[in-house]
Amino acid sequence: MAHHHHHHRDHSEKLPLGRLLFRVVLALIIVGLLVAYSMSFQVTEGYNAVVTRFGDPKRVINEAGLFWKWPWPIEQAHQVDMRRRLHNTPYTATFTRDRKNVVLLSYVVWRVENPLLFLQSVGNREDAEAKLNSMVVNKKNFFLGRYELSALVSTNSDQIKSEEIEQAILQDVADDARVKFGIRVEQVGIKRIAYPEENMAAVLEQMRAERKAEAGQLRAEGEKTASAVVNEALVRKAEIVSKGSKEAGEIRGRAASEAAQIYAQARQLDPEFYRFWRELQSLKKILGPKSTVILRTDQGPFKPLEGAPESLRAGVQSDQPPPASGPASAGRPSSSATPTGGSR
Repeated sequence: MAHHHHHHRDHSEKLPLGRLLFRVVLALIIVGLLVAYSMSFQVTEGYNAVVTRFGDPKRVINEAGLFWKWPWPIEQAHQVDMRRRLHNTPYTATFTRDRKNVVLLSYVVWRVENPLLFLQSVGNREDAEAKLNSMVVNKKNFFLGRYELSALVSTNSDQIKSEEIEQAILQDVADDARVKFGIRVEQVGIKRIAYPEENMAAVLEQMRAERKAEAGQLRAEGEKTASAVVNEALVRKAEIVSKGSKEAGEIRGRAASEAAQIYAQARQLDPEFYRFWRELQSLKKILGPKSTVILRTDQGPFKPLEGAPESLRAGVQSDQPPPASGPASAGRPSSSATPTGGSR
């Protein structure tokens, strides 16, 4: 009986010792896991990390993966987002060179280029965007003060200088942001333009003036084109008239030459008949359709009215009596009243 009681007491003494060992091992594992967790950190894709020791930067990690460090508070890993960000600046009023007040909403595309400088100068995204706001507004006021309102709003695309203004702002802002804050500014743009109430009339008047100037230019070009067409038509007309007059003169010259040849041939064939025919032509031109004249007939061109030439009389048949001649025709020139078909 005594032996049985002693065996039961040894078993009860060994059991708490095993539990204690288990608890110690479990505690060591937990502590090891905690230490390992505090000594490791993971850098995800799109991020960089800056490891500091007692606040002083020691190294920059610029690739994704699992890394080790001394546990806090000895070393600490600071994650920095390296991805692009789009930031809209608030509405700001700006004066142009012609003293017009415009309200602009602009945007900035930026990302962290130097994570260590970024962490030391600004530390977080909110402070970085506040710095960018101030820089963009200052540069925007400076550069817009060198341009007139028509560089932002105009019906003439040649006057729009918004891209030139954006590039000028970007160049100055990008240099300062990279040197001071480790930020790379990739784009600065004007997103929206608003006008105070007092500027609306000026803007509309400017647009009307530009439209009027454009219409005047179109009218001037149309008038210039029309004048060129008219001048060309007049030149063509003068050329055609000159050519026609030249051809008509040549035709008249040839006709006159041919007529002269025909007259010469007729005169050579029968000079007396030719003179008689020419006198008849002269009478035709002198006497109109309704006229009566009293002239002497013994002289040209009215002499043919007395009778045909001798050469023509010789060809008349012998049975026709010759014209009567009286003492008046032998002794003195006779006169004749010759109606030509009209009232006296």
